[in-house]
Amino acid sequence: MNQPSYYSIMPAYVRYDKDLKPNEKLLYSEITALSNKFGYCTASNNYFAPLYDVSKETVSRWISHLKKKGYIQVEIIRAADKTVQQRRIYVSVEGEVLTKRSIGYCQKDQDPIDENVKENITRDNTTSNNINSSSNKSKPSPQNETVDNSKDKSEEETKINSRMNKLWFTIRNYNKTFNQHLRPTLRQLKQIRLKVSMLSDDDFESLSKVYDQRVSAYLVNNPIGYLITMLNDEIKIERHYKK
Repeated sequence: MNQPSYYSIMPAYVRYDKDLKPNEKLLYSEITALSNKFGYCTASNNYFAPLYDVSKETVSRWISHLKKKGYIQVEIIRAADKTVQQRRIYVSVEGEVLTKRSIGYCQKDQDPIDENVKENITRDNTTSNNINSSSNKSKPSPQNETVDNSKDKSEEETKINSRMNKLWFTIRNYNKTFNQHLRPTLRQLKQIRLKVSMLSDDDFESLSKVYDQRVSAYLVNNPIGYLITMLNDEIKIERHYKK
């Protein structure tokens, strides 16, 4: 049996999901590996069954459970006579389905910011406004407070831009070394920027170092999608330990 040479991905929210059986987690990971080329997996139950030494019915139950949990989406391609030609399994990351379009290069993409990112930005802005409003009431000089806020925002923006440039440097080197033309879509850019701003300095430096090592060694076939997955995992782990 030919096995894919791509590395697989298992996000923390799948890895630590107690509702999933161990083999269901392995199947999810296998699907991510098989999705690297086209953005979706076309392997049948006949392929997975001998791989895990189980029946096709068992594989079908695993896939149904992963679909029910929202970790994958399944599309059936039928011919004119309604016979099944192909099954496509798309991997979901934080509620967003990874397709070839979202994984690959799309220079003119004009997709609006997704609802999760929009909601987070709105929440952050509301919190910021409340803090500023409270500060204005407690301090006698609103003018000085405004200047201080502008300075803080400028420093934060500079830090985020520095982090983004560090990540793009890794992607640019990947494109140059392996003759690729990968660039993030507008939606991906907004997602990455928001998530980068949520990490502490130590967490970002650690993530950036691992990301650069794996991409530079060509262990990652989809650097942009993999970066989003790494950021999602890091934020989830950080939130877990803050509870």
